[in-house]
Amino acid sequence: MRNLIIDSVVFAKFTKFTFDLDILSKRNIMSKNKLQQEFLLKIKETMPENVSFIDEIAETLEISNDSAYRRLRGETALTINEVSTLCTTYNISFDMFAQNNENISFAYNTLHNANEFVQYLQAILSDMKQIEKSDDNKIIYAAVDIPIFHHFNFPELSAFKMYYWMKAVVGVQEFNNKKFSTEIINENIANIGKEIYKTYTNIPSIEIWTTETINSLIKQIEFFWESGNFLTNKDALVICNQVKQEIVLLEKQAELSNKLIDNPTSEKSEFTLYYSDIEVGNNCIYTKRADLKSVYLSVHTFNKLLTVNQKFVVQTEEWLDNLISKSIPISGVSEKNRYQFFKKANDKIDKLIALISQE
Repeated sequence: MRNLIIDSVVFAKFTKFTFDLDILSKRNIMSKNKLQQEFLLKIKETMPENVSFIDEIAETLEISNDSAYRRLRGETALTINEVSTLCTTYNISFDMFAQNNENISFAYNTLHNANEFVQYLQAILSDMKQIEKSDDNKIIYAAVDIPIFHHFNFPELSAFKMYYWMKAVVGVQEFNNKKFSTEIINENIANIGKEIYKTYTNIPSIEIWTTETINSLIKQIEFFWESGNFLTNKDALVICNQVKQEIVLLEKQAELSNKLIDNPTSEKSEFTLYYSDIEVGNNCIYTKRADLKSVYLSVHTFNKLLTVNQKFVVQTEEWLDNLISKSIPISGVSEKNRYQFFKKANDKIDKLIALISQE
């Protein structure tokens, strides 16, 4: 009996020792894979609370829920292919976890020809959907020209912008001898554009405009009209009138501080507009979804660079905050500033309409 008791004690100690070793082993594994856990949790923060994170990861990586749990706990290391899949699916760059603050990685989204325009817009829509899904989201846009999201509410106007980019900026050969007509609207592009606009209206946003933000669009229309790039005067007038409609809508949205003028109490569509005397060098877009913050910079007019490097993002956020502090609010109760700002834009487009109508 005594031997049996001793054996039981020894067995119990051995079992505890083995259990402790197992815990220590798991702690070591989790410590080594802490970066992986932070990476996966960062993805989780971008998802709405009603979405099952484990189900999402399992489906995305085509693994079982148990395997997804092991990866979240750090017991199983993600493969390079799995990291790549997650970064692509959830639009997250692993650069944000890098320790080297001197080197900054950017994703580069380009547009070379008209055939790539659908993919270009789908990439924008995908990014917007990811931001929209987050319960804690925001966009701050320092705008050289009117943010493209607004144009997508007007199919003919957005078609003109595409024509302008392809002909004047990219220099696509097929546009060399082609004049703009409102009949050339691509329905697929128009539908994607509408979805982008709808998504943008569901994201709280702050926009910082300058005098040139609206002027640049009016100048583009005037230049193309004077250069004979409209098929008919009627085509030019359609675009001018859509610009007027856009200005009226934007002024109303600014008045209500909301992009949904039919439901101006929605917090999801909050809209704050500022006027800056300081010129903005290029379009700069700061986005936030949960704790994931990103910055988009326009290059070559409409191509864009994207980074999630936190040092760069924080400095950009500080720059935008400083720009806002020196800007004049033209939304909400700022009735006088708003009226004067939009009246100047209306006067200029009215002048161009009168000029084209005389021909």
